[in-house]
Amino acid sequence: MQALNYTTARNSLKAIIDEVCDKDEEVIITTKNDKSVVIMSLDEYNRTHAQLKRELKEVMEQIRRGEYMGIDEAFDRVISKYED
Repeated sequence: MQALNYTTARNSLKAIIDEVCDKDEEVIITTKNDKSVVIMSLDEYNRTHAQLKRELKEVMEQIRRGEYMGIDEAFDRVISKYED
């Protein structure tokens, strides 16, 4: 992933869009006042969004079935790995 400042990105926007779409990469655009955005292809956005929706649906199903771990149990498991 590359990062570009706003001026560079503005001056080469078409080339950046082509690169993002052709190489399936993201580009970070930054401004002088510390604001940033990420440019990604619509295909990548749709894949990512669809994957998140699938994962959320699965988690919700696990919760409905009672297949979840409480925060205390999760914390205890993590701590026990570092104590050994």
